[in-house]
Amino acid sequence: MSQGEVCGKIQSRKWIGKLVAPVSGEILETNEAIEDDTSLVNTDPYGKGWILVIEASNLDEELGNLMKGNALVSFIEAEVKRAEEEKAKAK
Repeated sequence: MSQGEVCGKIQSRKWIGKLVAPVSGEILETNEAIEDDTSLVNTDPYGKGWILVIEASNLDEELGNLMKGNALVSFIEAEVKRAEEEKAKAK
C-alpha cells in the first residue's frame, strides 16, 4: 500500500469516509475488536481503539508529508464547514 492510498472506510450513522494510509508499507494487522464495538475508535483511540498496524517502508521521508499543527487545524475546520454546507443542502 502507498501513502495516500485508500485502505478502508470509516462510517458513522450518516456518513462514510475514506481511510487513507498515512504511510507506505504493509498492513500487518487489523483490529477486529472494533468491528464489534466501533465506539472504541472514539473512546480509546490510543489503546483498544486502534485500527491497523503498518510496517512502514519509507517512514523517514513520508513523515514530512503528514499534516500537523496549524495545517491540521485548518484542514479540520474546512472539513467541518464542508460537511455543514452539505447537510444544509440536503434539507
